[in-house]
Amino acid sequence: MIKVCNSCGKKVLLLFSLLIILITTLLSTSLTNQHQTITIAQTNDNNTFNLYENPTYGIKIQYPSDWGKLDLSFLQDSADIDFYPLSDTSLAKNVKLQVKNLPFHNMTLEEYTNTQINPTEEILLESNTTTLADLPGYKIVFTNMAGLKTMQVWTIKDDKAYIITYVAREEDYENDLQVAKKMIDSLEIK
Repeated sequence: MIKVCNSCGKKVLLLFSLLIILITTLLSTSLTNQHQTITIAQTNDNNTFNLYENPTYGIKIQYPSDWGKLDLSFLQDSADIDFYPLSDTSLAKNVKLQVKNLPFHNMTLEEYTNTQINPTEEILLESNTTTLADLPGYKIVFTNMAGLKTMQVWTIKDDKAYIITYVAREEDYENDLQVAKKMIDSLEIK
């Protein structure tokens, strides 16, 4: 058995912790170089918004500067970005932006919409046509058995579906609804 002094053990733990931080920082820097984030000030209210831009998927969206961002797009063949309020400890509230390849070539918005609505798992509150990024789109609002309320808006372009989903507990849904709508309205698709 090897005896390690208490002080030596703390030094090893400290070095290990610093190594983890260094690796995490390098990975984060590498991933940040793939996607640009630019801070811009909004003049119509007192909030500051950041601009998320992903040139690979040709998308831009604004999100509140006091919200976090988790971009998992590098893990798969589709964009998957979660934006969430840093102050929300429930972890139930977020806005998700996804870009997915359509299951069929030349699929229409109506055909895609029919695949998205699932009345057996959710209680549909609203369902109507809309626009998203100046393209024809569709919007639904529904609740589920877990007590979550969801607004989902989508459009299609070039055999890809662009989907924005706002989810919150039913009792908290209205609190950030205007922020979610502002994010949805800010989406740009190239």
